[in-house]
Amino acid sequence: MDAVHELQRKIMHYKRKTSRLEDDLFQRDQEIIRAKFTILQALPELNTPEKGPLVDIVRVPGYLDPKMFEAACLNNPSDGREKEIMRKDRALLEAETLCNEWRSKTSNGVWELYIEGPEQGEGEDDWVQAEAQDLLDLREKYGDELYKAIKIAWTESQERTRTGVQLKPWDYVAGREKTLTELLVPLREKIQFLVVKTSEEGK
Repeated sequence: MDAVHELQRKIMHYKRKTSRLEDDLFQRDQEIIRAKFTILQALPELNTPEKGPLVDIVRVPGYLDPKMFEAACLNNPSDGREKEIMRKDRALLEAETLCNEWRSKTSNGVWELYIEGPEQGEGEDDWVQAEAQDLLDLREKYGDELYKAIKIAWTESQERTRTGVQLKPWDYVAGREKTLTELLVPLREKIQFLVVKTSEEGK
């Protein structure tokens, strides 16, 4: 029994450690997102020009791709008795419902990623921030990819409200969002130009 108890203790220890590392990584991602939105709020001319609503839908802060939900639902195991075509139809319907639900939650300004509650195993006066239970349930059923995407979408929606930035910076050639480093390149060039201009005017 002592060996089993020790093994359980180690498993719980590593689970807590992994959870803290995941939190640290997400906080870093949040800081990067906030930095991007703050830069674009101050200097909107640094953002990528628009190409139209159909093309730019993926640039909308908080956008959740329906295909990601479809993949998660299709990969979710069934009871094995359901016919394949029926399973796919059910999964696609489930994905559509799930996508609409989480698009609403992450953008409505009411749903919160974190809630406060007592720490398990500690005193009643020890309160900590914990992730919303519905998000944890989604992670358990559909996996980490969807879980992480929803956390990022919620953060982007919060930043859109805070800064008024309506579109994320985009690299159309690569088909992805620009990194913070890529966004800082024209900012550094702009600062350098202003430094040179100020220097010349002072002569």
